[in-house]
Amino acid sequence: MKNKRPTETGGTPKQQGSHSGHDMAALFKDNEKALKISAALTGIYFLIEMGLGVVSGSISVISDAFHTFSAVGGVLLALIAGRIAGRPADRYRTYGNIRAEIIGALLNGLFLLLMAVFVIYMGIKRFFDPVELDYGLMLWAAAGGLVTEVISLRLLTKNSQDNLNMRGAFWHVMQTFVGSLIIIVAAVVIYFTGFVAIDPILGTGFGLVLIWAGWSITRDALNVLMETVPTNVDVEAVQSALFQIEGVKHIHHVHAWALTSGKNLFSAHLLIDANMDEDIVLEKATDIISDKFNFYFSTLQVEHFCAQAAKAQAIDFATNPDVSSDTDTHENLRPGRD
Repeated sequence: MKNKRPTETGGTPKQQGSHSGHDMAALFKDNEKALKISAALTGIYFLIEMGLGVVSGSISVISDAFHTFSAVGGVLLALIAGRIAGRPADRYRTYGNIRAEIIGALLNGLFLLLMAVFVIYMGIKRFFDPVELDYGLMLWAAAGGLVTEVISLRLLTKNSQDNLNMRGAFWHVMQTFVGSLIIIVAAVVIYFTGFVAIDPILGTGFGLVLIWAGWSITRDALNVLMETVPTNVDVEAVQSALFQIEGVKHIHHVHAWALTSGKNLFSAHLLIDANMDEDIVLEKATDIISDKFNFYFSTLQVEHFCAQAAKAQAIDFATNPDVSSDTDTHENLRPGRD
């Protein structure tokens, strides 16, 4: 179905969405249920694990308890962000609040980075100031943690690949899961060898892994907020495909960005021959954008000249003379040219 209206250039914009509001509401509800259960499990176990860590004196147990605490905060943050994101669009927020997911992911990524620095600090400090450890309590702490963490990870894994907010929550729980594995390894090594330093060594090593995970989530969230081209989008490939449409002379004002995780948007102006049917070109272009490149939403304008070519050069690589030396093509974008 086309949304058609006159434009200043005589073109016709077409806007298209590929997912219904019902599907999005179901997804939000599914994510919310997983986050609630995970938050409850990790919250209860944090209290248990912290008590065991204090009694045993294990840096691995204590640091993992802090991991668990950060996981509680991370999951709750993702839950709040998801709830806000599920609110419908209105005249003040025409895209709705869906970007709240990205804000939540950004805060979770920064949270992970802070926790990583703290864990590394504690690990280095304990390495030079070792204490006697109760490996029995360490094993009990790890065993209990694995049960709650496996359940939470199974709940969060489903949508963590396609949703940056859920990925932040997933990694907060993942850190507690790996932390539990580290505790088991440390307890076994200490039992058989007495090598107490294995505890801070493994804890510090995992802190480095957390830095990678935290930076990865933070970087991806910043890219969405900066409206950079999504990593799974090749703008040149999209342009090339649109150029295959009969009558398309030039493509400009090209922009590709993500509204949130898994929802890529695209907009462009298509300069066409004067004798071409605008509706036919528009329908073919929209089908390519939606079916071949899986954009969630697109806005395309078909025109015979571009009245905004000069003023938009600063934000449009397709009409920037520094990008292309085709002088005649740029002249055709200006008013008054057939």
